[in-house]
Amino acid sequence: MPKKLTQKRLYNIALYYLSRYESTTEKLRSVLENRVYKTKLNGEEVPSETTHWIQTIIDEMVRLGYVNDKRFAENTFQRLTETGKSIRFITNKLKASGLENDLIENILKTQEISIQEMDLEAARKLVKKRKLGFWRPIEQRSEMYQKDLAVLGRAGFSYETARKALRNEEV
Repeated sequence: MPKKLTQKRLYNIALYYLSRYESTTEKLRSVLENRVYKTKLNGEEVPSETTHWIQTIIDEMVRLGYVNDKRFAENTFQRLTETGKSIRFITNKLKASGLENDLIENILKTQEISIQEMDLEAARKLVKKRKLGFWRPIEQRSEMYQKDLAVLGRAGFSYETARKALRNEEV
């Protein structure tokens, strides 16, 4: 017999989820709403005050510091930058996580270097990691140049940034 959906049960679901993953308020809301939806699909009774419960639980998780959108954005930005992702890719990932545009713009503004320099540095990391451009043997560079540009283009880098990264040029 399935367990009855209560505020305490939703609270425990939120705690379990947050113990495993760092989350935004919108992602946590989505997780809790999905649980309510699954309960409805199973034909079980869902109390009418579940939306109020979800908001109360989210407010409590924020108050306790378990959910912090700014921290999530900074950590995700740092992690994705270090792995060589483009600024376009990172901003799309943050928007998909349910973060507001203002918060994303503030994260970008607080960086010590310009967006173009960050993008070029990330492109260089990808070039080195994938052994593209000047990391290839000299005899393969010209024949693989277009394919290398395509790899960087699919990763979200502009043509100019990709060209500079492949040739190891400065901004």
